[in-house]
Amino acid sequence: MKNKLPNFLIVGAAKSGTSSLHNYLNQHSEVFMPSYNFEGMKVKEPRFLIKDLVKHRLHNGVWTWEEYKSLFGDVIDEKAIGESTVLYLYYYKDAIKNIKEKLGNDVKIIIMLRNPADRAYSAFQHVSRGFKEQNSFEKSLEMENGRLEKDGNLTPMVMYKDMGLYHEMVKSYKENFSNVHVIIYDDFRDDTENEMKKIYQFLGISENADIDYVTRHNVGGKRWKNDKVKYLFMKENPIKSIFRRIIPKGLRRGIRNNLVTASTNKVTPMKDHTRIMLNDFFREDVKQLSTLLNRDLTNWTK
Repeated sequence: MKNKLPNFLIVGAAKSGTSSLHNYLNQHSEVFMPSYNFEGMKVKEPRFLIKDLVKHRLHNGVWTWEEYKSLFGDVIDEKAIGESTVLYLYYYKDAIKNIKEKLGNDVKIIIMLRNPADRAYSAFQHVSRGFKEQNSFEKSLEMENGRLEKDGNLTPMVMYKDMGLYHEMVKSYKENFSNVHVIIYDDFRDDTENEMKKIYQFLGISENADIDYVTRHNVGGKRWKNDKVKYLFMKENPIKSIFRRIIPKGLRRGIRNNLVTASTNKVTPMKDHTRIMLNDFFREDVKQLSTLLNRDLTNWTK
Protein backbone atom coordinates (compact mmCIF):
# COMPACT_ATOMS: atom_id res chain seq x y z
CA MET A 1 0.00 0.00 0.00
CA LYS A 2 1.33 3.40 -0.97
CA ASN A 3 2.44 5.56 1.94
CA LYS A 4 0.02 8.47 2.04
CA LEU A 5 2.11 10.74 4.22
CA PRO A 6 4.37 13.68 3.30
CA ASN A 7 7.72 12.92 1.72
CA PHE A 8 8.58 16.63 1.60
CA LEU A 9 7.90 19.68 3.76
CA ILE A 10 8.12 23.42 3.18
CA VAL A 11 9.20 24.58 6.63
CA GLY A 12 9.56 28.36 6.21
CA ALA A 13 10.54 31.06 6.65
CA ALA A 14 7.31 33.01 7.08
CA LYS A 15 6.83 35.92 4.64
CA SER A 16 9.52 34.62 2.30
CA GLY A 17 7.46 33.44 -0.68
CA THR A 18 6.25 30.13 0.76
CA SER A 19 2.59 30.76 -0.14
CA SER A 20 3.50 31.24 -3.79
CA LEU A 21 5.70 28.14 -3.72
CA HIS A 22 2.87 26.12 -2.16
CA ASN A 23 0.42 27.25 -4.82
CA TYR A 24 2.82 26.66 -7.72
CA LEU A 25 3.59 23.14 -6.52
CA ASN A 26 -0.10 22.46 -6.01
CA GLN A 27 -0.67 23.02 -9.74
CA HIS A 28 1.78 20.24 -10.65
CA SER A 29 0.14 16.94 -11.60
CA GLU A 30 2.79 14.90 -9.75
CA VAL A 31 2.40 16.82 -6.47
CA PHE A 32 -0.20 16.48 -3.75
CA MET A 33 -0.50 19.20 -1.12
CA PRO A 34 -3.59 19.52 1.10
CA SER A 35 -5.52 22.76 1.12
CA TYR A 36 -8.68 21.66 2.98
CA ASN A 37 -9.53 19.10 5.67
CA PHE A 38 -12.39 16.59 5.58
CA GLU A 39 -14.77 19.26 6.91
CA GLY A 40 -13.92 21.62 4.06
CA MET A 41 -11.96 24.01 6.26
CA LYS A 42 -8.86 25.63 4.77
CA VAL A 43 -5.69 24.09 6.21
CA LYS A 44 -2.80 25.09 3.96
CA GLU A 45 -0.64 25.07 7.10
CA PRO A 46 -1.51 22.03 9.25
CA ARG A 47 1.01 22.95 12.02
CA PHE A 48 0.53 19.45 13.42
CA LEU A 49 4.23 18.75 13.96
CA ILE A 50 4.49 21.69 16.39
CA LYS A 51 0.94 21.49 17.74
CA ASP A 52 1.88 21.59 21.42
CA LEU A 53 3.65 24.92 20.93
CA VAL A 54 1.03 26.74 18.86
CA LYS A 55 -2.48 25.32 19.23
CA HIS A 56 -3.33 27.71 22.07
CA ARG A 57 -2.15 30.68 20.00
CA LEU A 58 -3.47 29.93 16.51
CA HIS A 59 -7.06 29.21 15.48
CA ASN A 60 -6.39 27.15 12.37
CA GLY A 61 -4.50 23.91 12.44
CA VAL A 62 -4.68 20.14 12.64
CA TRP A 63 -4.17 18.89 16.17
CA THR A 64 -4.60 15.09 15.99
CA TRP A 65 -2.62 12.39 14.18
CA GLU A 66 -5.78 10.91 12.66
CA GLU A 67 -6.84 14.24 11.19
CA TYR A 68 -3.31 14.89 9.92
CA LYS A 69 -3.26 11.54 8.12
CA SER A 70 -6.70 12.27 6.66
CA LEU A 71 -5.32 15.38 4.92
CA PHE A 72 -3.50 13.03 2.55
CA GLY A 73 -6.32 10.54 2.08
CA ASP A 74 -6.97 11.69 -1.50
CA VAL A 75 -3.44 10.91 -2.69
CA ILE A 76 -3.66 8.78 -5.83
CA ASP A 77 -0.33 8.25 -7.54
CA GLU A 78 1.45 11.57 -6.95
CA LYS A 79 5.21 11.20 -6.52
CA ALA A 80 5.65 14.20 -4.23
CA ILE A 81 3.38 14.49 -1.19
CA GLY A 82 3.93 17.54 0.94
CA GLU A 83 2.67 20.23 3.24
CA SER A 84 3.85 23.71 4.14
CA THR A 85 3.95 25.06 7.68
CA VAL A 86 6.22 28.08 7.95
CA LEU A 87 6.60 27.86 11.73
CA TYR A 88 8.43 24.53 11.44
CA LEU A 89 11.57 26.57 10.79
CA TYR A 90 11.19 28.82 13.83
CA TYR A 91 10.26 25.97 16.17
CA TYR A 92 12.92 23.77 14.60
CA LYS A 93 13.82 21.70 17.66
CA ASP A 94 10.32 20.33 18.21
CA ALA A 95 9.59 20.18 14.49
CA ILE A 96 12.68 18.10 13.69
CA LYS A 97 11.97 15.68 16.54
CA ASN A 98 8.35 15.20 15.45
CA ILE A 99 9.16 14.98 11.72
CA LYS A 100 11.55 12.11 12.44
CA GLU A 101 9.08 10.40 14.74
CA LYS A 102 6.03 10.70 12.49
CA LEU A 103 7.43 10.88 8.95
CA GLY A 104 10.91 9.37 9.17
CA ASN A 105 14.42 10.53 8.32
CA ASP A 106 14.08 10.57 4.53
CA VAL A 107 11.68 13.51 4.27
CA LYS A 108 12.90 16.21 1.91
CA ILE A 109 13.05 19.69 3.46
CA ILE A 110 12.53 22.94 1.54
CA ILE A 111 13.57 26.20 3.21
CA MET A 112 12.97 29.67 1.77
CA LEU A 113 15.00 32.56 3.18
CA ARG A 114 14.55 36.30 2.73
CA ASN A 115 16.57 39.32 3.81
CA PRO A 116 15.74 39.16 7.55
CA ALA A 117 15.04 42.88 7.91
CA ASP A 118 12.64 42.82 4.97
CA ARG A 119 11.06 39.63 6.27
CA ALA A 120 10.55 41.23 9.70
CA TYR A 121 8.83 44.29 8.23
CA SER A 122 6.65 42.15 5.96
CA ALA A 123 5.63 40.02 8.95
CA PHE A 124 4.76 43.19 10.87
CA GLN A 125 2.55 44.34 8.00
CA HIS A 126 0.87 40.95 7.92
CA VAL A 127 0.13 40.85 11.67
CA SER A 128 -0.99 44.50 11.65
CA ARG A 129 -3.80 43.66 9.23
CA GLY A 130 -5.55 41.93 12.12
CA PHE A 131 -5.91 42.91 15.76
CA LYS A 132 -2.81 41.20 17.17
CA GLU A 133 -0.49 44.14 16.55
CA GLN A 134 -1.42 47.64 17.69
CA ASN A 135 2.09 49.03 18.05
CA SER A 136 4.42 50.74 15.62
CA PHE A 137 7.12 48.56 14.06
CA GLU A 138 9.79 50.27 16.15
CA LYS A 139 7.84 49.77 19.38
CA SER A 140 7.19 46.12 18.49
CA LEU A 141 10.91 45.49 17.99
CA GLU A 142 11.70 47.20 21.28
CA MET A 143 9.25 45.05 23.26
CA GLU A 144 9.91 41.73 21.49
CA ASN A 145 11.92 39.99 24.22
CA GLY A 146 9.55 38.05 26.47
CA ARG A 147 6.49 39.11 24.53
CA LEU A 148 5.17 35.61 23.86
CA GLU A 149 5.63 34.61 27.49
CA LYS A 150 3.58 37.60 28.64
CA ASP A 151 0.64 36.88 26.31
CA GLY A 152 -0.40 33.27 25.80
CA ASN A 153 -2.76 34.16 22.95
CA LEU A 154 -0.28 36.14 20.86
CA THR A 155 0.77 34.82 17.46
CA PRO A 156 4.44 33.75 17.20
CA MET A 157 4.64 35.93 14.08
CA VAL A 158 5.34 38.95 16.34
CA MET A 159 8.85 37.62 16.95
CA TYR A 160 10.03 39.79 14.08
CA LYS A 161 13.74 39.74 14.91
CA ASP A 162 14.00 36.28 16.43
CA MET A 163 12.43 34.60 13.38
CA GLY A 164 15.15 36.09 11.18
CA LEU A 165 18.06 34.46 13.00
CA TYR A 166 18.24 31.71 10.41
CA HIS A 167 21.67 30.20 10.95
CA GLU A 168 20.96 27.80 13.80
CA MET A 169 17.58 26.82 12.32
CA VAL A 170 19.00 25.94 8.89
CA LYS A 171 22.08 24.29 10.42
CA SER A 172 19.90 21.99 12.52
CA TYR A 173 17.81 20.89 9.54
CA LYS A 174 20.93 20.23 7.47
CA GLU A 175 22.44 18.19 10.32
CA ASN A 176 19.30 16.09 10.78
CA PHE A 177 18.17 15.50 7.19
CA SER A 178 20.21 14.50 4.16
CA ASN A 179 17.93 16.23 1.64
CA VAL A 180 17.58 19.96 2.37
CA HIS A 181 17.00 22.48 -0.41
CA VAL A 182 17.45 26.17 0.44
CA ILE A 183 15.91 28.87 -1.77
CA ILE A 184 16.83 32.53 -1.54
CA TYR A 185 13.79 34.76 -1.92
CA ASP A 186 15.58 37.18 -4.25
CA ASP A 187 16.35 34.35 -6.69
CA PHE A 188 12.79 33.05 -6.47
CA ARG A 189 11.35 36.52 -7.10
CA ASP A 190 13.69 37.39 -9.98
CA ASP A 191 13.66 34.05 -11.83
CA THR A 192 10.73 32.03 -10.53
CA GLU A 193 10.61 29.53 -13.37
CA ASN A 194 14.29 28.57 -13.06
CA GLU A 195 14.05 28.23 -9.27
CA MET A 196 10.96 26.07 -9.63
CA LYS A 197 12.82 23.76 -12.03
CA LYS A 198 15.47 23.26 -9.35
CA ILE A 199 12.71 22.33 -6.90
CA TYR A 200 11.19 19.87 -9.39
CA GLN A 201 14.60 18.23 -9.73
CA PHE A 202 14.97 18.11 -5.95
CA LEU A 203 11.57 16.42 -5.61
CA GLY A 204 12.18 14.05 -8.52
CA ILE A 205 9.22 15.19 -10.61
CA SER A 206 8.81 16.37 -14.18
CA GLU A 207 10.16 19.81 -15.08
CA ASN A 208 7.59 20.10 -17.86
CA ALA A 209 4.53 21.43 -16.09
CA ASP A 210 1.95 24.04 -17.04
CA ILE A 211 2.15 26.38 -14.03
CA ASP A 212 0.85 29.93 -13.55
CA TYR A 213 3.97 31.70 -12.28
CA VAL A 214 2.47 35.17 -12.72
CA THR A 215 0.07 35.17 -9.78
CA ARG A 216 1.67 35.97 -6.42
CA HIS A 217 0.07 34.72 -3.23
CA ASN A 218 -0.37 36.17 0.26
CA VAL A 219 1.27 39.45 -0.73
CA GLY A 220 1.44 42.09 2.01
CA GLY A 221 1.91 45.82 1.77
CA LYS A 222 -1.49 47.21 2.81
CA ARG A 223 -2.78 48.78 6.05
CA TRP A 224 -6.35 49.60 7.03
CA LYS A 225 -7.27 53.29 6.94
CA ASN A 226 -9.06 53.04 10.29
CA ASP A 227 -9.99 50.46 12.93
CA LYS A 228 -13.76 50.69 12.32
CA VAL A 229 -13.35 49.55 8.73
CA LYS A 230 -10.89 46.86 9.81
CA TYR A 231 -13.44 45.61 12.36
CA LEU A 232 -16.06 45.17 9.63
CA PHE A 233 -13.75 42.92 7.64
CA MET A 234 -11.79 41.08 10.31
CA LYS A 235 -14.32 40.36 13.08
CA GLU A 236 -17.70 38.68 13.14
CA ASN A 237 -20.41 41.36 13.27
CA PRO A 238 -24.07 41.88 12.19
CA ILE A 239 -23.15 43.70 8.97
CA LYS A 240 -20.86 40.87 7.90
CA SER A 241 -23.60 38.32 8.62
CA ILE A 242 -26.16 40.24 6.55
CA PHE A 243 -23.65 40.58 3.71
CA ARG A 244 -23.19 36.79 3.64
CA ARG A 245 -26.94 36.16 3.60
CA ILE A 246 -27.93 38.52 0.80
CA ILE A 247 -24.90 38.38 -1.53
CA PRO A 248 -24.33 35.17 -3.55
CA LYS A 249 -21.07 33.47 -2.68
CA GLY A 250 -19.74 33.86 -6.21
CA LEU A 251 -19.99 37.64 -6.03
CA ARG A 252 -18.61 38.13 -2.53
CA ARG A 253 -14.89 37.80 -3.32
CA GLY A 254 -14.96 40.45 -6.05
CA ILE A 255 -16.94 42.88 -3.92
CA ARG A 256 -14.73 42.24 -0.91
CA ASN A 257 -11.52 42.76 -2.91
CA ASN A 258 -12.79 46.09 -4.26
CA LEU A 259 -13.83 47.24 -0.78
CA VAL A 260 -10.49 46.20 0.73
CA THR A 261 -8.63 48.11 -1.99
CA ALA A 262 -10.68 51.22 -1.25
CA SER A 263 -10.26 50.86 2.51
CA THR A 264 -6.50 50.33 2.74
CA ASN A 265 -3.39 52.38 2.17
CA LYS A 266 -0.07 51.18 0.85
CA VAL A 267 2.40 50.65 3.69
CA THR A 268 5.20 53.21 3.94
CA PRO A 269 8.78 51.92 3.58
CA MET A 270 10.78 50.97 6.65
CA LYS A 271 12.48 53.92 8.34
CA ASP A 272 16.18 54.24 7.56
CA HIS A 273 17.30 54.21 11.19
CA THR A 274 15.22 51.08 11.83
CA ARG A 275 16.85 49.27 8.92
CA ILE A 276 20.31 50.26 10.18
CA MET A 277 19.46 48.87 13.62
CA LEU A 278 18.14 45.60 12.14
CA ASN A 279 21.17 45.24 9.86
CA ASP A 280 23.42 45.54 12.90
CA PHE A 281 21.32 42.97 14.77
CA PHE A 282 21.37 40.39 11.95
CA ARG A 283 24.91 40.95 10.65
CA GLU A 284 26.75 38.19 12.52
CA ASP A 285 24.01 35.62 11.95
CA VAL A 286 24.02 36.39 8.21
CA LYS A 287 27.81 35.90 8.11
CA GLN A 288 27.45 32.48 9.72
CA LEU A 289 24.60 31.59 7.36
CA SER A 290 26.71 32.61 4.36
CA THR A 291 29.44 30.20 5.47
CA LEU A 292 26.91 27.41 6.09
CA LEU A 293 25.34 27.78 2.64
CA ASN A 294 28.60 28.60 0.87
CA ARG A 295 26.95 31.72 -0.54
CA ASP A 296 27.70 35.35 0.24
CA LEU A 297 24.51 36.90 1.65
CA THR A 298 26.19 39.79 3.44
CA ASN A 299 24.55 42.28 1.06
CA TRP A 300 21.45 41.70 3.20
CA THR A 301 22.99 43.72 6.02
CA LYS A 302 24.77 46.48 4.06
